Amino acid sequence: MTNKLVVAFACLGFAASAGAEVNFDKGIDVKTVIEQAGETEVKGPAPQYRNHRVRFSRDCENFSFGPSASAVSSGRAYLDSVEYIEECHFVPAPPPDNNGNNNGHNNGHNNGHYNDYNNGYNNGYNNGWYQNEYYYSGHMNGHPGNWVCRERVGQSFRTTVQLNIAQRQLFPWERESFNVCMEGPRVDFNTGASPYSYAVDRAGMYDITFNLTPKYRVPTPPDSDGMYSSSFYYKDGKFTLSVGDKWAAVYAGEKVMIKVELIKDGFLFFNSSQGEKTFTLNAASGYELAFAPGDLTQTKALVDDSADKGAKKYFVKWGFQRVGSVSTNAYINKGDTAKIPM
Repeated sequence: MTNKLVVAFACLGFAASAGAEVNFDKGIDVKTVIEQAGETEVKGPAPQYRNHRVRFSRDCENFSFGPSASAVSSGRAYLDSVEYIEECHFVPAPPPDNNGNNNGHNNGHNNGHYNDYNNGYNNGYNNGWYQNEYYYSGHMNGHPGNWVCRERVGQSFRTTVQLNIAQRQLFPWERESFNVCMEGPRVDFNTGASPYSYAVDRAGMYDITFNLTPKYRVPTPPDSDGMYSSSFYYKDGKFTLSVGDKWAAVYAGEKVMIKVELIKDGFLFFNSSQGEKTFTLNAASGYELAFAPGDLTQTKALVDDSADKGAKKYFVKWGFQRVGSVSTNAYINKGDTAKIPM
C-alpha cells in the first residue's frame, strides 16, 4: 500500500509538471489514482541539462473594516495563481579557429544568435518578466556557452476567501485591515493593522473562510485630531489656551496630559522659548489651561530682548498624551497656536 501511495503521488507530480490545471471546484479521486498506479510503470522525466526553476504569480486581497461594535463579515473575493516553469538548454560556444570557413561560420553564428543574448537577458530576465527566450552565460562539463531558457505555463490555482469577525469594539478613529494572498497552492493570512489580537480559524479548502475571534485588545495611538485648540489669549497677566476634546466620552475615567511651551516671536527665525508646563487633567469635553510666565519651567536659556523696541508677540507650541487603557500614551504634537500680543 505504501508503494502504491508513493507511485500515486509521483503520478500526480508528473501530471502537474506536464501543465495540468488544478481546478478547486473539483476533487481528486485518490482511490482511482492508487488503483491505476498499481498497474502502471512509472518512468521519470528525461535527464535535463539543468534543473528547472519554478515560480508562481501572487494574488492578494485586502479586507478593511471601520468603526463597529458588532460582528462583521466581508464579501467573498476570488484569488488565482499561475505556475511558471523555466526550461533551459545549453548552447556551447563555438571553438576558436583561425580557419576562414570557421571564422565565417562563427562570426555569423555569434552575430546572429549570441548577440541576442544581451537583448534577451536585459529585456526579459532583468525586467522580471520572461519574454520568449532569454540567455545567460554558463558552463556545462567544463565547456563555456549560453543557457537558452524559456518559461511555460504550468498549473493554475484558484480559490475564494471570506472573513468573518466576531463582535468587538472599534472606536470612531480606528480601522483594521487584513491581507490574504495566494501563491501557488498556498494561501496566507496576515493582519495589516488592528487594535485586537485575534484567534484565526481557517475553514474550507477551495472556498476558504477565515473566522476571527478577538482575544485581547492591543491599544493603538490616539486620534491626532481628537483634541484641538479653540482659542489662545492673554488676560490679567495670564495666557490661556482653550482645548476641545472630541472623544471625552470614550476616555471617561481616564487622564489626559497637555504640554504647553510659550514662545516669544522673534525677528525672522529667532524665536525664544519662555518655558513649558504640563497639565494633567481628567478627560472632559474641554480644558482651560491658564498660566503666567512665572509658572513655566525654563528648559532653555532666555534670549536678552532688552533692545527689542517692537511689539511683543507670543504663541504656544502644544501637544497631548492620553493616559489609560483605551489608547497608547504616544505624544501627539499639535503644532503652534496663532500669535498674540502680550
